Amino acid sequence: MTSAPHIPSRPHGWIIGPWVDSVFIANLFWPLLLLLQHEHGFEGRQAVEFWQIYFITTPHRWITMVLVLLDHRYYRQQSRAFLWIAVLVVGVCAGVRVLTGTLTCLLAVDYVWNAWHFASQHHGIYRIYTRVNRNFPASTLALQMQKWFLRGFLLYVTLRVATSTFADIAIEEVTMQLDWWVMLMPAYLLMSEFRTSNHNSLGRRLYLISVLGIYSSLLWSVHTHRGALTLILATASAWFHASEYMSVIGWHIQKRATTGDDVPLLAWLASRWIVAMLVFVVVLGSCSWVLEHQFLETWLTINVIIAFLHYGYDGFIWKSRRVTGGVGRPVQQVST
Repeated sequence: MTSAPHIPSRPHGWIIGPWVDSVFIANLFWPLLLLLQHEHGFEGRQAVEFWQIYFITTPHRWITMVLVLLDHRYYRQQSRAFLWIAVLVVGVCAGVRVLTGTLTCLLAVDYVWNAWHFASQHHGIYRIYTRVNRNFPASTLALQMQKWFLRGFLLYVTLRVATSTFADIAIEEVTMQLDWWVMLMPAYLLMSEFRTSNHNSLGRRLYLISVLGIYSSLLWSVHTHRGALTLILATASAWFHASEYMSVIGWHIQKRATTGDDVPLLAWLASRWIVAMLVFVVVLGSCSWVLEHQFLETWLTINVIIAFLHYGYDGFIWKSRRVTGGVGRPVQQVST
């Protein structure tokens, strides 16, 4: 059996550590992405979108497939479900592509499913912070309010971006009024956070402020009809989502390798995770760019399939068994 790698102890209240959490999970630098795209105009926006699409978003979806292949625990737990999801997704996507010649309806499904996936993941990571600093809400009601206010707000904003493209005055009037009421959700979450947080809650607090900050800005840009800013913020939010996911996956694999289970390749990768991740991102991102320019429709179809598998498998992975956040300390799922 391959010996488990040594994982440095984690500072209290952080998933990995203050600097890594701040940069790659809380993504506190996201305003810099706005400045880069704004100050350098179209070229700056193209540069950020290039790195975000090929080297952040695409790898973060494919890495779920790698996780399933490397850690057979997930497949063994619900092998039929994993197989049926794969058969269903591949069959539906291939069927739609052959019968209609386009992926328009699948891309619409992808947007809605992805909106829920974003909201669930952000809430899941917030729950990880809650468990690593052992700072739980005082009641079950407060816990549920945190869950649905955070998910509900993020989901509303993502769908609101889509409705901004509708040329329907009635819908616009309703959503313009609803925007103000929806802002009560982040207001409650922030008040609750500052009221209940302790000296170990800095990581969670920074994460919540960062998430609510970028989504509140996105809602404001839609509400005030600032289309260019909406695109910039949407790109930044996608970067945020993928970056935190890959960081938590790395943390999870390292934790998994310390459990003593006989997964030699997983343990080997865990001890070389940064190098392995860089190689994975560079190779997949480069191949993605080449394939998209050579086989656009085929590569787009494959990526839609991978996206759906990512959403579906992600829910099973994080629900199938709670992630271990330290010795004997269960951590809430990252996504549902």
